[in-house]
Amino acid sequence: MNSSDFELETNLRYESKFRINDHQYFTIKNGLYPYVKMDTFTQIAPNNRYHVRSLYFDTSDYHIYFEKIGGNSDRSKFRIRTYSDVIADRPDIRVEMKLRRADLTEKYGAYIGIEDCQHFLKTRHWLNGEHPVLMEFERQVLLRDLKPKLLVEYSREGYDAVDGEDIRITFDHQVSSAPSQSLFPNTVFWHRHYEQGIVLEIKHKGNLPSWLIRVVKENGLRLVANSKFALGIESSQPDILMPAWSDR
Repeated sequence: MNSSDFELETNLRYESKFRINDHQYFTIKNGLYPYVKMDTFTQIAPNNRYHVRSLYFDTSDYHIYFEKIGGNSDRSKFRIRTYSDVIADRPDIRVEMKLRRADLTEKYGAYIGIEDCQHFLKTRHWLNGEHPVLMEFERQVLLRDLKPKLLVEYSREGYDAVDGEDIRITFDHQVSSAPSQSLFPNTVFWHRHYEQGIVLEIKHKGNLPSWLIRVVKENGLRLVANSKFALGIESSQPDILMPAWSDR
């Protein structure tokens, strides 16, 4: 799949990820305070943290996962995302395709209703699939024989630069994952990725401003490979890395 296959509003950006502890979290927030403001979702969320839940797709032999850990520069992710864990709330649901091209990522998305989501998970076809993203998502699912494999959820704080620069900073707390074929499973057994860790992500289109470079350096932050999808596969399905039939 190439991003040039269809014209859509997209978000082309760089992403930097860091794993931090509680002490770093508070120190970094203090350092960022003059330069950022809470996004709308964070402002209205209880305790200024909103819920994020994503259902990721992959092949039966986890081709997308192995592309990721193999460091392939051109790769894609397919997920259905919502911002609630209660289906009765009829939450917003977003279908997303995330394309990685070297150091840049592109994300395409379209909103659907709960009925359309449930129908697609059962039949692999949308009820109302005229949006280009839905059409391409369905095409890729059928072409690659993708199936829902992993549920990932966490609590997020989101911040934007106060000066209007295209900078987005997020803190993700209590990142957990579980094998699942549904966005709202009846029973789920969560695996916490790391008990004391928080994921800091910086998303930007241009060069980082001096104030943000200073905060990163002062806190000794180091870039890490921190794909929630890959870590979720590894923590919730360890046989992927060490099959049950292999010699141990």
